[in-house]
Amino acid sequence: MPEEVGGYDIGRNQGWVNVGMDKDTAEFAVESIRRWWRSAGAESYPEAKQIVITADGGGSNGSRVRLWKQQLQEFSNEIGIDITVSHFPPGTGDEQVGQDRAPAV
Repeated sequence: MPEEVGGYDIGRNQGWVNVGMDKDTAEFAVESIRRWWRSAGAESYPEAKQIVITADGGGSNGSRVRLWKQQLQEFSNEIGIDITVSHFPPGTGDEQVGQDRAPAV
């Protein structure tokens, strides 16, 4: 089954989705962020000193998942920019954030 990871860029008022055949893993989530950075983020924010990510509190990108933290740290080291993650409490439905502005896919 296809998996998707999406995001919403508040600064540019644009949504994006990465679809793949991988399972819902920390590696897939971080690779999705990496692809966004390479395809849009780096060009849109050339002076960026920090990336702020909001994520749900469960699953592969949960606050207690070591692989998620490790993969994000490797990506941060790769691009030389600090990454800060703020997790939504479990059950709060982060899929609602930006939904009124995100494009239908």
